Amino acid sequence: MGESMKLVRLYSNQPELFKPIVFNDGLSVVLAEIRRDHNGKTVHNLGKSTVARLIDFCLLKGKSPKFFLFKHQDLFANFVFYLELSLDDGTFFTIARDVDATRPVSILTSKQDVPNATELGIESWAHVGLGVSPAKRLLDGLFGFSVISPYDYRDIMGYVLREQDDYGDVFHLRKFRGKHREWKPFLAHLLGFNAELTVDLYDQIDEEERIDQAIAHHQREGGSADNADIGKLEGIIAIRSRELEELQSTLDTFDFSRADAEATEDLVETIEGKIAVANEETYRLSQLQNKLSASLDEDSILFSPNQTEKLFEEAGVAFPGQLKKDFEQLVEFNRAISTERREYLLAERAEVEERLLALGPELEALQHQRARLFDFLEGSDTIEKYKEVSNQVIELRADIASLDRQREALNKIVHLRQEKRQVQERKNQLQTAIEQDVQVQSETPGNRYRYIQQYFDEIIHAVLDEHAVLSVDANSAGTLEFSAEIVDSTGTETSASRGFTFRKLLCIAFDLAVLRTYIGQRFPRFSFHDGVFESLEPRAKRRLIAVLRQYADLGLQPVITTLDSDLPEAISATADSIQSDEVICTLHDDGPEGRLFRTRSF
Repeated sequence: MGESMKLVRLYSNQPELFKPIVFNDGLSVVLAEIRRDHNGKTVHNLGKSTVARLIDFCLLKGKSPKFFLFKHQDLFANFVFYLELSLDDGTFFTIARDVDATRPVSILTSKQDVPNATELGIESWAHVGLGVSPAKRLLDGLFGFSVISPYDYRDIMGYVLREQDDYGDVFHLRKFRGKHREWKPFLAHLLGFNAELTVDLYDQIDEEERIDQAIAHHQREGGSADNADIGKLEGIIAIRSRELEELQSTLDTFDFSRADAEATEDLVETIEGKIAVANEETYRLSQLQNKLSASLDEDSILFSPNQTEKLFEEAGVAFPGQLKKDFEQLVEFNRAISTERREYLLAERAEVEERLLALGPELEALQHQRARLFDFLEGSDTIEKYKEVSNQVIELRADIASLDRQREALNKIVHLRQEKRQVQERKNQLQTAIEQDVQVQSETPGNRYRYIQQYFDEIIHAVLDEHAVLSVDANSAGTLEFSAEIVDSTGTETSASRGFTFRKLLCIAFDLAVLRTYIGQRFPRFSFHDGVFESLEPRAKRRLIAVLRQYADLGLQPVITTLDSDLPEAISATADSIQSDEVICTLHDDGPEGRLFRTRSF
């Protein structure tokens, strides 16, 4: 049988303030008794949950200013805590950790139990005054949990030391608040899957993200769009380079004849032509504007049927009503046509005026450009022409430099996209391999994963008379998803698994199932679960006690905490209840003597 680790005792250099706790080889209970009336309020700070934190501290949990020993430095600065552990081969380890020291860890190894290492001289200790990091590496080698290699002993601690805050999720522990890659590969390995595939996949996901960021950086740096054409860019650079060579040749030979000729050609063929076109358009639009305004002024109906009727009466000629009505309808018809035509004329005139406003600045710019070219052609000062061409050379060089940066960025983007395709291909291969691994492990009887599933379900069924399924699946991205659910007879998840009490029970069942599966390996044998009976109904509590004893008989060391009010029956009331010899520490609320630390409350 492999060598497995159990807890022996937890104590300090100040026994009058912290009474030593000796753990049973089987079930150990930290009991908190409520002796005073608190008007229905929950009792805090007795210290039953703190026992797990002290074990974790001695097993070299990282230093945090939020951790109670460092948060209340004034109370605990002079404390040194000791945790003794045993292996199946008879080896004992004592880890001493000083709260205040800069090199706080010392390690004692022995072939026999050492009840009080504070009495030993420094020469008895194998390692003295170690930093936390080197001490972790040393302990990892001494414990030798090769079955979880390349992970170290600290990775399993979250699943064997559960406080109240650790029951929120069976798999995703409080200490793993970061990315999934920080806990999923280890959990996959723990359950018997190929964790290297998951690690490789997360590496490829990170690499693809790095490449995407690099592509975005080069796009910003080169000022190039995602779909920029590198061939077209090469052509533009070639044109700009030829222009630069010609201008540079002009400067080098001080021969401005070509520059003068090009300026003349530009003036005659381009600028003058544009000015002529703009002038012609301005004249045409001005004429049109006048005609439209005249049409709008003249656009009125002069005929009035009433005046015509009066005129007929004066002349003694009849003007029948029907004829008057026909004329009125004709006038109304013409008025409608006139209104529609007027709207059209107004709209057309607005367009003409808008274009005329735009033509003004265009003509002004063209005339300014023409004047500059005339100055160039007519200037007798060669130095001025030299300056003009020099400025053009500077502009061209800056333009070419900018284009070169774009070209370089685009070339890098092309190579990065090639890398990305290779990464994506590797990702696809890994996703397929992970899916196949899940399928094989799920279908192969007698492996680690199947045993954990079996023990997990057996525990839930023994306590709740219901079944539970622990499952691992590969999601669409190829990464692993872990779930633990209480199910009905059809395998459908029930609402029970969503309640905190039942999630806590799922956590307990998972931790015990893992420990049982690793019984034949060098692995921790202890588990610590805080407040196990809280909110469970009495029958389930009694059944859970039976399960804990069953697992203790298998060689495990369950450590639990509970309030006396949460027990299904009084201590030693029956053979099935918690027995007095199983209680390793009794705390109470009747004064400082009842607290874990006999100090002021913190």
